[in-house]
Amino acid sequence: MKYALAAVAAVALAACGGQSDDAPSGGTAPAGAASQTAEAPPASPEDRGRRLFNECAICHTAKQGDPHRVGPNLFGIVGQEAGKQDGFAYSQALANSGLIWTEENLDAYIENPQGFIRGNRMAYAGQRDAERRADIIAYLKTLK
Repeated sequence: MKYALAAVAAVALAACGGQSDDAPSGGTAPAGAASQTAEAPPASPEDRGRRLFNECAICHTAKQGDPHRVGPNLFGIVGQEAGKQDGFAYSQALANSGLIWTEENLDAYIENPQGFIRGNRMAYAGQRDAERRADIIAYLKTLK
């Protein structure tokens, strides 16, 4: 039981950005992996953002028409007014913010949700890495 709780806590922390980016991965690459990686073209920001969004997908959906989860569906979020999607119960802080989800506002919110809009209910510690935030936003921009 103790180990099961520790595993659940580890997954939750990783999903919410609680795991350090410089933590060791604990694994080694299989033989030949280095040559395969060297030959592969670098991933685009949108592709990296799509992979990073897997952490967000615990609470958010991203396909048009998909239902909200704990957080709202983020399809078409870039350029939308914050806190206004039908069918999602936003916090008063977000619903009354008058904020438009520009790239700059998304960047600040993803970095520190509670610091950017005090009183919102997003249970995410934030992403401190600017490149990762930029990749996530690049992916969100493709959702139209």
